[in-house]
Amino acid sequence: MRKFLLLAVASSHCWAQFQAERKFIYPPEFKAGRPYSPGVLAGKTLYIAGQVDKDPQTGAQPEGIAAQTRMAMANVGHVLRAAGLAYGNVVSCHVQLAEMSQVREMDEVWASYFGPGHAPARTTLEFAALPGGAGIEISCIAYAGKTGIDAVWAGDTLYLSGTGGTGGSVESQTKQAMDNIGQVLAAAGLTFKDAVFANAYFLDPGNYGKLNSVYKDYFALGTAPSRASFCVSKLAGPGSVEFTFIATRDRQKKGRVVPDSAGPSPTSSNGGVMDGDTLYTSGKSGSGATLEAQMRDSLDSIKNILRLAGMDLSHVVDAHVYLKDAGQIDAMNAVFQEYFPRHPPARTTVQVLQQQLVQVQVVAVR
Repeated sequence: MRKFLLLAVASSHCWAQFQAERKFIYPPEFKAGRPYSPGVLAGKTLYIAGQVDKDPQTGAQPEGIAAQTRMAMANVGHVLRAAGLAYGNVVSCHVQLAEMSQVREMDEVWASYFGPGHAPARTTLEFAALPGGAGIEISCIAYAGKTGIDAVWAGDTLYLSGTGGTGGSVESQTKQAMDNIGQVLAAAGLTFKDAVFANAYFLDPGNYGKLNSVYKDYFALGTAPSRASFCVSKLAGPGSVEFTFIATRDRQKKGRVVPDSAGPSPTSSNGGVMDGDTLYTSGKSGSGATLEAQMRDSLDSIKNILRLAGMDLSHVVDAHVYLKDAGQIDAMNAVFQEYFPRHPPARTTVQVLQQQLVQVQVVAVR
């Protein structure tokens, strides 16, 4: 670890240089003035901000989940086309719903956008609230060329759909989900050692420790991928836990970024994990009495991780912000703009059930 940190500091003179060409995508259909970019194209990978069910110019929201899904997908399409891509290039999506009871209607519309063999990996979740009273928010990653199995390849990166357990205790559900994920990884010629990032979703805050008691057994101490974890309102399946994973088949380009002050964790990287030129940080929750203070502390922690990786905030291409209260989105936006005054990353924002006022997780590319 020490050797890696010294190498990262020695490369600090290159922080402002981008090895992967990037373009900030702002389709003409979108009204100007957003505090984030609708999309960021880094090399061949396009990170699309969470798109909600509102007209991007007027803010008008159609009635009914079917029309709302079409609106959100149309907004995703605007970003794809502006980047020279199409729906068939989408490799991973998170569908955030205000009402899980509407998932079947959403699915019918969703399927119409993807032909046979072109469906992306997908995770569907219900959140306590979405921005601006939206009924649906869709965030995606697309890639210029993809292949699929039970997950989706984008170059050397594999995106897995959300996978949960179906019954029994939280511990047994976690084991079932992780065993199923292991089978998908094996079908792709990978193992859990190749994982670079994971999301853990769970119902009831009390389930967090229970899922971790099993999750940790799948990784040697200090080798777990970066992870963000949060409590949601509902999952698409019948269980109480669900996981998504991102993995790489190029182990030679995988590395870890761990601050000196952080000891090894059995469940996540305390800093970030590198997949070639791409850094996935773990979710960061800062300290402080106000959202603004916690947001700044979270972003300062991320800045330190980026520094150790020879990067800075200008390298961030995608951000996920999890709020305890979606009513504080304006206060969060103000701090976000302080840290990203020019060329902000793509961003997805949702309300989750947590003690902290805010949690932030980012992806950065050299």
